[in-house]
Amino acid sequence: MAEGEDTRPTTVFVPIWRNPLMGLAGGTYGDSILAAAGGTNVLADRTRYPEVTLDEVAELRPEAILLPDEPYRFKEEHVPEFAGIAPTAVVDGKLLWWYGPRMPEAIRELRRIVARLAA
Repeated sequence: MAEGEDTRPTTVFVPIWRNPLMGLAGGTYGDSILAAAGGTNVLADRTRYPEVTLDEVAELRPEAILLPDEPYRFKEEHVPEFAGIAPTAVVDGKLLWWYGPRMPEAIRELRRIVARLAA
């Protein structure tokens, strides 16, 4: 890491459902994977999968938004809805929800995505 480079984790919002809008919160597997990938969940102080509004998300000032394709099937057409808040990308939901031997690669891939969005 270069001298003076920012090592602070990137703040991230991860919605899990669209109507009502619900997000990934603390104490969940997805939250742990996000943290291992260098992200800080903007809903980490909440539990499970709370309902939120886009205005609430904007007030939390995430630096990146990850739209997983499961459990809700977020698609590229949903990106503009969130992109006004922070750089946004659709991601493979398996990266956040599926545990097992795929975990190390999932963490590496999420780290790359989060870093790209935060750049």
